[in-house]
Amino acid sequence: MRGALSAPAAYPRRVVHLACSRGGHLDLLLRLEDVLADRRLVWVTQQSGRVADIQRAGGRVHVLGEYHGSLRGVAGIVRRSLGVVIRERPRFVITSGSGIVVPFCLLARLTGARVVFIETSARVRGASRSGRVLSRIANRVIVQWDEMRAVYSGAAVAQSSVLLGIAPRISGDGAGTFLAVGTHSQPFDRIVALVDRAAAEGVLPQPVLAQVGVSTVALRHGEAHGIITPEEMGDAVRRSRYIVTHAGTGTISTALRAGRRPLVLARTAEHGEHFDDHQQQIVDKLAELGLVVPLGERITAEDLTAADAPLPRPEDLPSHPSLADRMREALADLDG
Repeated sequence: MRGALSAPAAYPRRVVHLACSRGGHLDLLLRLEDVLADRRLVWVTQQSGRVADIQRAGGRVHVLGEYHGSLRGVAGIVRRSLGVVIRERPRFVITSGSGIVVPFCLLARLTGARVVFIETSARVRGASRSGRVLSRIANRVIVQWDEMRAVYSGAAVAQSSVLLGIAPRISGDGAGTFLAVGTHSQPFDRIVALVDRAAAEGVLPQPVLAQVGVSTVALRHGEAHGIITPEEMGDAVRRSRYIVTHAGTGTISTALRAGRRPLVLARTAEHGEHFDDHQQQIVDKLAELGLVVPLGERITAEDLTAADAPLPRPEDLPSHPSLADRMREALADLDG
């Protein structure tokens, strides 16, 4: 990991605390590397492979622990957040959520910190649970879809991370199928069963490689792994003809940058696959833009034909100032 995002504690410039959970929330803040190149960065987050990379590179990290849905877990997170605030007195906090960093951000704001909240691109029409709180205490709010300006009054719109670097043509033919369900704590058995059925029927081509997380349904017609590294995922996307995925913006973005239009099934609260139905929002939005193939109860030959079609040209997609430019604006307004 290069540059400021792995800067050692001795970095001589002003301090910025980056508060986020793992996964896409962390990836979002990693995009700010160039903007924050003259700052000393302190991460407030959860442990993960990428956080371990930051630590190995000499970056300063405070690990808040895990929530686990218990009052004891919440108390531990609040206690550790309070300890960081008391010891370091943060002056500038950039956060992308989620809920695990809300106590830290609240405490930092109460002690005088300026806060910038960036909503993830997964939110198209409704606020996240953490966003409902963080948007109220933040000095600046940045969103990634026009529709979100009606949700967060006064928010600035940045270009969605999903729309960056899209390859308009398929990069090679590829072979077989790759399934990704992400690292969410709830299983996604529906999509595993969907892919297994399509592979058994000969609709999806072999070989099938699947990242199934904590799903409990067995994949009988492919090779399944609970977790794979981001590098392994990128390789699998580039090698495969078809990408089937939950509506995780990280996997969708990886597919689009490889010139692949993914087949996407949203996790829903009704099926016990997520806390709410925000994944359906991103599926609807990206389907409207011609960037994904939304799935129903079966994967069909027509779905694969749609996936094979060339992607829209970047100039035909919505355009906004970059996240980097929006952050430079916020820094210029709030720095002091």
